[in-house]
Amino acid sequence: MKEKIFRSPARYIQGRGVLARLPEFSADLGDRCLLVLSEGGVKRNQAVLEQIKANGNGCDFTVASIIGENSIDEINRMCEIIKEKGCNLVAGIGGGKIVDAAKAIGYYAKVPVIVAPTVASSDAPCSPNAVINKKDGSGQDFRLKTGHNPDLVLIDSALIASAPVRLFASGMGDALSTYFEMKACWDTDSNNVIGSRITLCAKAIATQCYQTLMEDGVKAFLAVKNGICTEAVENVIEANILLSGLGFENGGVCAAHPINGGLSQVRCSHPNLHGEYIAFTTIAQMVLSNESLELIRKTQKFIHAVGLPVTLAELGIEELTEDDLTNIGQKAFTRPAINSLPRKVDPAAVMNAVIMADVLGREYLASNKEVL
Repeated sequence: MKEKIFRSPARYIQGRGVLARLPEFSADLGDRCLLVLSEGGVKRNQAVLEQIKANGNGCDFTVASIIGENSIDEINRMCEIIKEKGCNLVAGIGGGKIVDAAKAIGYYAKVPVIVAPTVASSDAPCSPNAVINKKDGSGQDFRLKTGHNPDLVLIDSALIASAPVRLFASGMGDALSTYFEMKACWDTDSNNVIGSRITLCAKAIATQCYQTLMEDGVKAFLAVKNGICTEAVENVIEANILLSGLGFENGGVCAAHPINGGLSQVRCSHPNLHGEYIAFTTIAQMVLSNESLELIRKTQKFIHAVGLPVTLAELGIEELTEDDLTNIGQKAFTRPAINSLPRKVDPAAVMNAVIMADVLGREYLASNKEVL
């Protein structure tokens, strides 16, 4: 029987104002740290960067900006700065591109990695993988599998709660899929992302992720929308980043993410965030799994309440052509995870599930006019 494996960051620290205490938490990792931010991030976080330096705790800090995309050229430039300054630690402070840049820099420079996301828009901070973009901004260049989760994930909840609520909601959309994808993998004894069987711990974490969203998600959404950091916000930040991050890596991926691979390539009237697509494709997976209408409606109610899309129109997709649907179905099957569903499906079934998810979403909106 195949072994069970559980993987995670070495440490996770969350709380208000913890970013300024980075020197305290990083003391055992290195004493010469490269702080990596975007150009805009340096300007926005000038005050906290000064606090970090003031709280030095025997560590020297060098600030460097990623210019434009987190391309391999920029990663290599950061690695050269590490050599020049003699840094033995890297910390990425910012959104997804900066988090991924820090992981890649740590991998190539062979130094410990700290990630300090300033938004809770996805569960990527806990993952060992990094998406490296093309220099011209035209999309993804390649996905780097470092094989090593971050040494420290540092979450300043006050900073995250002050970010746009749309980003916070997107994180909930991404986290929502964690339970349903894990459940399908568990029920079919499929491999997790690591390539092993799922531990009871991973199952419990993914389940708690879902329960936290159901209990605190709407309250947290309303709090962040009004610039308030409550206990519900703290709980959902943890669900978006830690519980979802550990839940997806150790619990497995099924259909929601593979379907997103094709759907996100369809031309839209406005740009969408990853979690916005995933919220919709989670419903498509539920259709494929033949979940009860009661559970689908409950899930749609949550998605709608936190401002996420339940229809293609809300994603800015007015219609899907036959070519679009064919591409979505075929693209989903480029990822083996689609085979973790409780029954065998084909590209045509995926295409029909996307259409049915939209039908269910339109019917839901027609009978639920209230908007929070």
